[in-house]
Amino acid sequence: MASIRVTTTTAEDKGPGRGGGGEGLRQPLLHEAPPPATAASDVPVVTEARLQRRSLLAAGTHLSKTILGVAILALPRVFSLLGLGTATIWLVFVAGLTYLSISFLAKATARDVVREQLGVAAQAVLDLAVIVNGFGMMVIMLVVAGDILVGTPSDDSGSNAFADGLSKRGGKGGSEGGLLAPECGDRATVLGVVTVLLLAPLVSGTRARTTTGASALGVVAILLWAGITLLLFLVALSNGQLHTMHWWPHSSTFTSKGFESAVQMVGILPIFTVAFLCQTSLGHTMRDLQYVAESEVDRMAVVALSLCSAAFLLISVCSYGLFGAKELHPDILSNFTVQALEAFVWTRLAQACFLLVRLAFLVSLLASFPLMMFPFRDSLWKLLFRQPLQGPGLWLVTYLALGGAYWAAAYLTSIWEPLILIGSTAGILIAFVFPGLLAASLEQDLLTEGASTRRTRGIMGSLLMLVGLVIGVAGLARVAFYKDPIAD
Repeated sequence: MASIRVTTTTAEDKGPGRGGGGEGLRQPLLHEAPPPATAASDVPVVTEARLQRRSLLAAGTHLSKTILGVAILALPRVFSLLGLGTATIWLVFVAGLTYLSISFLAKATARDVVREQLGVAAQAVLDLAVIVNGFGMMVIMLVVAGDILVGTPSDDSGSNAFADGLSKRGGKGGSEGGLLAPECGDRATVLGVVTVLLLAPLVSGTRARTTTGASALGVVAILLWAGITLLLFLVALSNGQLHTMHWWPHSSTFTSKGFESAVQMVGILPIFTVAFLCQTSLGHTMRDLQYVAESEVDRMAVVALSLCSAAFLLISVCSYGLFGAKELHPDILSNFTVQALEAFVWTRLAQACFLLVRLAFLVSLLASFPLMMFPFRDSLWKLLFRQPLQGPGLWLVTYLALGGAYWAAAYLTSIWEPLILIGSTAGILIAFVFPGLLAASLEQDLLTEGASTRRTRGIMGSLLMLVGLVIGVAGLARVAFYKDPIAD
């Protein structure tokens, strides 16, 4: 978590765009010197307002892109298992907890008290959690990219004709067929080319603002996928082709034993935790904020979480209706095949949807890499050397980590058990436990708030920690002792 200095404005600093309008004194998050004053009195105000809007837009884009990650692939399956009502309640619940987590982290990080409040040992555990989460997610994203481009080893497609080859590669069981023909090379070769030519330049930046364009493109790509899914859903609805959807879990989905059923139900929540996990990039996002009050950071979080929740709901609900509970794969891309989509639209349109959905998610994966790499390498360097990462060490850590993720991706065959394990351990520590600990331990004299507000903050922080621990224990217990209902 990056440290951020807060400069408190005085009454003389108040003016247009500086805390008027009944919001009280603003505390801008200043990290660079403000623009130089000029003779024209309105120029600094216009420059500040423009910087404020630009900073908030960039920060919201990064936050949204971090949320719209690889866990979205499992959400339709979760919705089919829990039912629309139960899954939506959990989705909203975790989104609300994520908002609290972001708000608490923003307050603590802005006051540069994270390390002081946590202590060296706890900070080391947090750094380790960020390292595990960042490296694990980069490996998982590379595995999914390989599935999209090359397919799984069971893929036997091989036609030179584009339409023929596309139909075969996307014919049955989506991840069996990749976008590329076998002549393009095996999985290791294709991922090597992607790593060197695309990922290495993306992760070479030193500030999050250098990848704002990539993050925006990644968000648009996911929204494109959501739009395609919604159109297919409406076509199927008009033709009476939708499968039956249930609001609550089937009795056969989970066993009838009370305790085991509860563990299975709560144990799915690590998927939601990973889906909304954006706290790792919050420090880098806030580092680039200028002239922005904490209340504006809260509003930015609300907009980002609302947008991402809407995308999650659209893709999950529409996919559930299109393919039905029995046919939904843990990886929803496996359902978006030419053969499956031909049931709803013409063959050419089915091929176009197959291409667009997979390309959109591939673009989204590539855009997520810098947002995973930046906090990973900073936390790794701080854990080892206790100093900021800069100079030759930055490039060394970046490219060694990228090479390690490439090597690990070549040996990983299933992503869902690692995803649940990450969500049950590093994920809940980053998303709930440490933000809750910070919220409960911040002293009143560090914050401009009354005693009742401080008590409320302490209660909500304790709730965050408790929920995180319950989710983590249930997720680990389900993986260790019970059959994973997410996997086939």
